Parts: sequence; structure tokens; C-alpha cells
Amino acid sequence: MKARDIKTKRVWKRVQPTGYLQQGRFSSVEEPSVCLDENLTFQVITQADFMREFYPSGHSINDPVLYPDVYREEMEPVLDENGESTGKMKRNIYRELVPRYSFAFQQIIALKQIIHGTGNDIQFQLNTTNPTQDQTDAFYLFRAGWLEKDMEIAFYEGVKSVKTTGDCATVGFLNEGTFGFKSLSYMNGDVLYPHYDSITGDLLLFARSYYDYDEDGNKITEWLEVWDNTFLSRYKCNISNSKTISDKILGLFGLDGYSLVSKKAHGFPFIPVAYHRDDNGACWSPSQDSIDGYEMSFSQMAQNNQAYGFPILLLQGDGENFDKTVDLNGSIKVLAMGKDDKADYISSPDASESFMKQIDTLYKMIYEQSFTVIPPELKSGDLPAAALKILYSPAYEKAMTDAADYQKYLNGLVKIFTFGYGLEMKNTINFANLPMIYWIKPYIHVNDSAMVADLASAVVSGFCSKQTASETISMYTTPSEWDRIMREKKKSSNRIYYTN
Repeated sequence: MKARDIKTKRVWKRVQPTGYLQQGRFSSVEEPSVCLDENLTFQVITQADFMREFYPSGHSINDPVLYPDVYREEMEPVLDENGESTGKMKRNIYRELVPRYSFAFQQIIALKQIIHGTGNDIQFQLNTTNPTQDQTDAFYLFRAGWLEKDMEIAFYEGVKSVKTTGDCATVGFLNEGTFGFKSLSYMNGDVLYPHYDSITGDLLLFARSYYDYDEDGNKITEWLEVWDNTFLSRYKCNISNSKTISDKILGLFGLDGYSLVSKKAHGFPFIPVAYHRDDNGACWSPSQDSIDGYEMSFSQMAQNNQAYGFPILLLQGDGENFDKTVDLNGSIKVLAMGKDDKADYISSPDASESFMKQIDTLYKMIYEQSFTVIPPELKSGDLPAAALKILYSPAYEKAMTDAADYQKYLNGLVKIFTFGYGLEMKNTINFANLPMIYWIKPYIHVNDSAMVADLASAVVSGFCSKQTASETISMYTTPSEWDRIMREKKKSSNRIYYTN
């Protein structure tokens, strides 16, 4: 594939209402026999747009084109050098900066969804009733290596990238026999290009592009790294405003200007890339319209408060006996007026109830549409696990669907780690033959002591084994905790006690 073909990917888009319910009508005796094939209209959303939405400084409310400032025009006479009017008028245009308020709703939503999806470690379990000692040893070594190589961090970085930019990739590599990984994300300047088999859906080719910059922030070099089943190829393309004659000749012949810098085997029998994409875009996309509306409404309310928020001084009289002294802020400190003159303040109008209802409704819907729960104010002590799950049910349900969506990405991570770490530890065959299952466990706020008590009760009741309970309480145990328990039990049973 040429570089221009490799650097292609599906765009993110949002459906537009164009053509909604505009396909005509029919009666009961002339129903159409052919289903109408209607074309949808989409608004293209780029990953740069996701980044603008993620950071409050990039919100549309800060764009003076979308939310313009207020301009006021005044005419004043033109005076000559003696201060006399010349009969001409001069137009003055004054610009009033409107208040603009942007809020980091996107960062709050992303953080909460990431935590509910990655707050617990990946759950591993041997899928056999009678594991051999070799399988048990390999399983414990696998779990210890998973933590040692920071694969939990790899999963977290992948989920974070998808939630904020729409896609992610984790690449495994072997450096002098040592396994490692690298997380690729648009947040770090990487543009990812996966290519799949149209029948099987397997990854056929993966590429990423990024740029080198000079001291002025201008792009000078584009790099294109391509992974296939055997090789990692690195291509380079120089970027210049004034192309040379040779570059123009290459363009005439249809060449893309990329030159091969290196090509070497990556050491894996497959493409060592785990890629995931959310076609809906960033995690806050369902709430984006409400966020824009909230920021617009709040800014308009602030503009209203700025105009009418302070008391207005009302002076009654002929206007000739008033004399005032103001400070730097414009506040009147001294006011002199005639005997029959009057001065009073007009109270500022309060925001209407309907306006506050609009603000509160938008605030509530922003979180509900993104399945995010604002922690409620509790007036008692610890809540049982069932009550917590009910309070956080929208977030928990979203995390459960995410667990299913990210399972294929997790499969890729485990596949890369199994071969790479197995090669490093010279234990590839045992790792590959492990009868192991693994899954993502959504995080929910629970009381750890209550969970330990429930497991202890289950063991005493006889419907849960001690080994299962030991493996479940991962925050207090190690991957080989059950072996330690058995060794301690065996050691205590072999002791010889002497009595007088």
C-alpha cells in the first residue's frame, strides 16, 4: 500500500436533522412495496474538535464569531483647533466585551467514566477444575508479570485515550529480549490508521503518523511507522513550503514523497498492536449540545447581571445643583445636591424563575445524558453495597457496557503480553497453553471491610472456596497468596512439639 492509501481512516460524525420525516405520505391502499433508501446528512467531527471540547479554553463560547461581542455606534461633531464645530460628524464604534464562561464538564465526565471502567484490576482466573502444578506456577508468574510490566497502566491509558479522543492503540515491542509497550494517542500527537480484512475483521496493517517540529513550532518532518505481520517499517517525508524540482517531478509521477528509513522485524508472529475505537466519539458527545447551551445561558445571565446587577442611582432635580466625586472604580463617594433635590437607588432585578429553571435543567441533563452521577450528600454513615449500586446505577450500567466493548481490546493486550513476556521469561509455551479466562470488572464504591466479611461468610457457609476468596481480595493479597497459605499450613503441620 502507498502512503496515501495507508493514511486513511473512517471519520467521526454526528447525524443532522436534514430530511427528517420529509419522505412523503401514502394511504392504506397504495403502500409502497419498496423500502426507501434515504441518505443521511452528517456533520464531520475531527479529533481536534474533541480536544477543543475537552479543554475549556477551546469551547465555542470563547469564539467571538459564534458568540459576538456587543458593538455600539456613536456620532460626535468634529471640532477645529479652536474647539469650534466644523459641521462634520465623526462616527465612533465602541466594543463591549461580553462575559464568557466555559466549564470543564467534559473533563469531569471523562474522569468518572475512566475510573468506573479501570478502577479495578483486570480479573484473571484459571479455567480448569484441576490445574497442574506447572499451570499454577505459570499462572502466578503471568499475573506477577502483568503487574510488573504495568499492563494495568496500558489498559488505563488506552481507555483514557478512547474516552477523550475516540481511539487508542497499544504497541508491544522487544528491546534486546525485554518486553515493553507504548501507548499511542491523538493526545500525544499520533494519528492512527488501522486496516482490517473485510471478511474476517482481522487487523492486516497498522500505521501511525506524527511530526517533528522546529524551534518556532513549524512542522519540518513527518514520520510514518507501519506494522505488518513481520516488519516495522519507518518512512520519512520532509515538509517544506518551497518544494524542490525533484519533489515536483515525484508528484507528477504519482509518488508520495515518503522515503524508507528502516525496516526490521518486530519479533512477534502477529501484528503487536491492540487498537480500539468508539464510533460515537468522545464520551461526552451525547451531552455536548447541552454543555454548549449551558455555557451560553450562563454567559447571558452573567451579562444581564453585569448590566443590572448593581443598584442604579436615581437623581431627581433640575440637574444644576448636583456635584459628585467618584473613586477609580466609579463608585460615588461624595454627592452634593440642592435642598429640594432627591437621590435614591433603584434595586436591581432578580433573575427570573424560568431562567434559573433552564440553567438547573441543563446542568442535570448534562450528567444524565453521559451516565455520570454527582455524589449525593449523605446524612448518615456508610451505606450498604446494594444502596451504593442503586445510587450509582447509571454510571455502573455504563461501565458494564464499556466492559463488553473493551473486551476485544483487552484480548489484544493479553495476546501481546503473553507472547512478549513469555519470550522474555523463556516461558512462551506454558503461557500460551494456560487455560485462563479474564474480564473487566467495573468499579463501584463499596466498603472493603463489608466485602471481606461477605467472602468470609461465603467460605464458612461452604459455597465458596478459600482459594477463590483469596484470589478475589486482590487489594490485600498477592498473585501467589494461595501457595503461601498452603506452604504455611504444611510447615505448621510438620512441626514437632515436645512436652514435659
